[in-house]
Amino acid sequence: MKPTVRPAGGRFAALDGVRALAAYAVIGTHVGFNSGRTQHPGILGPVLARLDFGVTLFFLLSGFLLYRPFARHSLGLDPRPRVGIFFWRRALRIFPAAWIFVVVTLTWLTTYAVHPTDYLHYLLLIQTYDHHDYDPNLTHLWTLAVEVSFYLLIPAFAWVFGRRSAGPLSAARRQLAACAGLGVVALAFNVIQGQLPISNSQALLWLPGYLDWFALGMLLALLTCIPAELGVWPRLQQNTAAWAQSLGTCWVIALVAFLIATLPVGVPYTLAPATWWQWTAQHYLFGLAAFFFLLPLVLGPANGVTKALGSEIAHELANLSYSVYLWHVPIMLLLQRELGYESFRGHFMTMLVVTIVATTAVAAVSWHLVEQPLLVHFSRGWRGRSAPDRHASTTANTQSS
Repeated sequence: MKPTVRPAGGRFAALDGVRALAAYAVIGTHVGFNSGRTQHPGILGPVLARLDFGVTLFFLLSGFLLYRPFARHSLGLDPRPRVGIFFWRRALRIFPAAWIFVVVTLTWLTTYAVHPTDYLHYLLLIQTYDHHDYDPNLTHLWTLAVEVSFYLLIPAFAWVFGRRSAGPLSAARRQLAACAGLGVVALAFNVIQGQLPISNSQALLWLPGYLDWFALGMLLALLTCIPAELGVWPRLQQNTAAWAQSLGTCWVIALVAFLIATLPVGVPYTLAPATWWQWTAQHYLFGLAAFFFLLPLVLGPANGVTKALGSEIAHELANLSYSVYLWHVPIMLLLQRELGYESFRGHFMTMLVVTIVATTAVAAVSWHLVEQPLLVHFSRGWRGRSAPDRHASTTANTQSS
């Protein structure tokens, strides 16, 4: 079975639906926790507690979509992506919406006392480096700090490991080996920081601990670019291409890994601190589940599922997904106060519906009045100068728990 190498302009439309599903899954886990539903007996509670799996999907999507143009260049398939344009696109996609969100939340929505330095920490996304991320309305922004760090890594990684001077075969092998190396770095980092009290470890919110998730996405990007006849690691290419032909098989593997993570082997459903083993088990189970969830969508054939995930509705929801992620926590907490509901005292379905509706409405305003106009205005002249996938330039693959 030969892997399919898509042309430069080829879109992975099904990933629109993945982003939308992941964004609303994060809402589910936060509403489930805040309403106390995740602590109820039965299967629903544990599943809700693990819907932060959406974070894993977003990290793999970032690795895949953002690294793919660099991978294609390393194999001689595309011109070199311009690093300045890459950083400008990322900044344009991330910061304007985030800055509006931070200012509005700290000025009008939070119930916590706000100091002027709070604005600076959150606007610069440095709040996770000095225990400054204490406001519940903004704790989910840790992933943006991780993502921004990853953006800085991508061009350097491509320059070191994706050089074309020795030919595409050597470049492909170096990058595949380097992706494995990122996984080793992540493991070593987590082993080291695991010696600290996990409830107090800010290191859990830093990039090195998640390099393996990004590396899995980068691996998928390479597998969609490397021609079968190049013969890099034939068995790896053949096996992944064969697995990808069966969406059902891949998704069963993903589901099993996810369901195992819902067991007590993962982090507690309450505020109780996790052990290092619990955090690590859940981390790797989520990585395995996300890899097999995405594999048939990027390497497999089109089918009814991929068409549904790539529909116009899914595309529109994917455009909103970044702001859905940004706004859902403070909106949830605001609605909870306005409705007179206490935390952990029920009302899950009511809170879920009103949070989804209100957050989607706010996200639509943000996308159509702020994000899209900025992207359209500042993207003029980009075409032809650099050619990353459409997903990478128009959407932010960064949501969090």
